[in-house]
Amino acid sequence: MYEFHGWVTIHETTAEIDAGNLEGIIGNIQGYISKLSWSSGLLKLYPANGMYHLAVGGCLNRKTSEAEDLLQLYRFIAEQAPGSYGLLYTWDDEDIEGYDNEFRVYVLARGNLQLKKDIYLSPCVPVVEDNE
Repeated sequence: MYEFHGWVTIHETTAEIDAGNLEGIIGNIQGYISKLSWSSGLLKLYPANGMYHLAVGGCLNRKTSEAEDLLQLYRFIAEQAPGSYGLLYTWDDEDIEGYDNEFRVYVLARGNLQLKKDIYLSPCVPVVEDNE
């Protein structure tokens, strides 16, 4: 199973939500999303109270190319709008690198996407599930 949940608040720079190019940036992000062959889960870019946000979430039978698509989308947003910030939580219970019992947390801030250790929901067994 591959589970993912995330959000991004889109700001053009770290000083201004809209420094004059936000509508063009949003158009670029919408164009990027429309080119993805997204087939499952939530992937929505939407306005709320004068700001734009991205919401993602879902649970797949196994990790597919959509997992890398999400990371590339977050990187694209970081490049287009370096003032953006958000999180992407993922859990791949079939991970072969030893992360099958923990969430991976990607942190988007100041134009960078960094992988961080989850301290809230990991290890998944026994924090969120039992081993039965």
